[in-house]
Amino acid sequence: MLSREKTKTDDQRQDVNDYPVKEQYVLSRLLPEYVSLYRIDLNSGKYEILRLDANTNARQLAEKDPHPPENFDEYVRRYADNFILDEEKEEFIDWHLCANMKRRLLHEEKFTYHYHSVSKEGKDSYYEAYVVKGKTDDETFDAFLGYRNIDSILYKEKEIQEKLQKALNEARLGNEIISSIARTYQYISRIDIQADYFEEISNRDVEHLKYIHSGTLSENNKRVCRGLVAEEYQDAFEKFTDISTLPERMKDEESVVMEYRMKDGSWHSLRFIEKKRDETGRLTHVLCAIRSISDAKRREQTLIYQVAEAKKDAAVKTRFLSNMSHDIRTPMNGIIGMVELANRYPNDPEIQQKCRDKIMDSSRYLVSLVNDILDMNKLESGDIVDQELTFDLTEILSRINTEKQLQAAEKNIECIVDWEKSELSHILLTGNSVYLERLLNAISDNAVKFTEPGGRIHVWCKEKFADEKRVVYEFGCADNGPGMSQEFVAHAFDLFAQEKETSRSKYEGTGLGLPIAKKLADRMGGTIRIESKEGTGTTVIMTIPFKIGEAEKARKLEDFVKDQNTISLEGLRALVVDDNELNREIASFILEDNGLLVDCAKDGLEAIGKFEKSEPGYYDVILMDIMMPNLNGWDTARRIRSMKRSDAERVPVIAMSANAFAEDIINSRISGMDEHLTKPLEPARLVNVLKDCIWRRKHKL
Repeated sequence: MLSREKTKTDDQRQDVNDYPVKEQYVLSRLLPEYVSLYRIDLNSGKYEILRLDANTNARQLAEKDPHPPENFDEYVRRYADNFILDEEKEEFIDWHLCANMKRRLLHEEKFTYHYHSVSKEGKDSYYEAYVVKGKTDDETFDAFLGYRNIDSILYKEKEIQEKLQKALNEARLGNEIISSIARTYQYISRIDIQADYFEEISNRDVEHLKYIHSGTLSENNKRVCRGLVAEEYQDAFEKFTDISTLPERMKDEESVVMEYRMKDGSWHSLRFIEKKRDETGRLTHVLCAIRSISDAKRREQTLIYQVAEAKKDAAVKTRFLSNMSHDIRTPMNGIIGMVELANRYPNDPEIQQKCRDKIMDSSRYLVSLVNDILDMNKLESGDIVDQELTFDLTEILSRINTEKQLQAAEKNIECIVDWEKSELSHILLTGNSVYLERLLNAISDNAVKFTEPGGRIHVWCKEKFADEKRVVYEFGCADNGPGMSQEFVAHAFDLFAQEKETSRSKYEGTGLGLPIAKKLADRMGGTIRIESKEGTGTTVIMTIPFKIGEAEKARKLEDFVKDQNTISLEGLRALVVDDNELNREIASFILEDNGLLVDCAKDGLEAIGKFEKSEPGYYDVILMDIMMPNLNGWDTARRIRSMKRSDAERVPVIAMSANAFAEDIINSRISGMDEHLTKPLEPARLVNVLKDCIWRRKHKL
């Protein structure tokens, strides 16, 4: 360590004889063994170096700084800053402070301290500090402080401790293994085969395994067999526990096992385990281990049941796939046939129009098949997103009712929206609007599908309950179609269920509409029920809870629809963004056919460039594909929304994508898009969505 004087060499060390007799004794004991030695006045903090060997950290510090501090406390702090680990520094300094050493020496003649020192080169060393009381009077309180290296002692001690710890760990591991094996079995005993004698080692189930602790094994086995083992297993149990045959049966085996049932219905597994053989290799001693396997047997029965159910499900799915093969091939055959027919009569406008209509009908049906199958797969797997969004209920109802009225009109079906029941006290709601729209579409699609031309469909929405935070709406759809039998109503929500096998030919469909609706209602925390009678019709009633949005006002759905119908798209400018040229052409044709002016971009980056260069308000709407190279539609929408220009947040952005899952639609909303249209685009649907978006922008909603 350092000193207020220059470090003394061996020739410069103060002679022991210069000190009083008591101190001479102390020094003579300390000097030979300690690599560093100091004399300190604990009152003043002044100190002198009596010994400082080479190759010590203290010697390095002394050579580095020829003017060390005069006070020992400061000297200790400097040493600690250079050679003591941060987490041990406070303890090291506290022990060495003059006041603290003096306090202890008032009651003790000597004491020690072990510490860890690290050199500049990173070498670890361990030292023992040894302080002894020296001369004391009214003015001075001397102490001698020596340091010795204890690496060899410590490492040897650590080696011994490590060996002891290793032996302890091995013993503990062995005990744990034995204990674990013992816990696996309810009963363990050791058996002397030649003496026909057994002795119990452990019995953790005394209540059921009421065995004696020791005795003649053959007699005990007979008592247990007749008293506790189920009758159908008694003969097998007696043969298995006959120890006279055990040496031959285990001649080449280390263990044998048997499963059997007890009279109380529980199942056990009994295993004989080799313990000892004589010099000829013949078995003389075994362990008998018994464990309960009732849970395993129950799982086995459950597995058998599950396998049977899986076979049943497989049969249902096989039938479904067979139906799908038929239902997919039928419209495909129609499409191919209509194309061939149109090619034969290229100059007959009537036949050409008829073929196009049939091709369109078949194509729409194929799209509905794909959507139902994919939706059901997502709902069955649980791989869906429960994202809550704030939405306007009137917009969803308006869009669905308008589309269903058009579909119904094509079949000569009257679709009545009951405005009297549609007084909406709470229109701004928080919930999963995507699921709601899918649910209502699934039910109304079924109604249109199963209602004959000339029939009628009646839909409504009314409030059932409301408080300050929550509202429950009832959505209803009634038709006067063929109805269902009461037997079928009980299974209407089962997968792939259809009333009659022949109905597949008459009413095209997968049998997934109602199961999808049920799962969607469940996901939203609502209910769905069916009231139906054969020959009369079907009514489906859904109740769905929502959180009430922050801003509220009463508005009639009828007023909203009338207002929306006054909107004109003539002269508006649209930016169509899609990497597929054919898709751009289709979207452009639909828009231009409705009076819009169209610009196009091949990807998100080009779309951002065109939007940035345009004047604010130049584009009235942006239609955006999702899966595009360079920059996808979602990220493009986010970039546009984040721009610092007046129209960046207000311009309607509509997704048009082949991605039709609920989470895709939710992700579109989260990214800042107003709506999500699925391909193939339907002109009427696109126009309605455009009007919705323009209306909302006009009313700043």
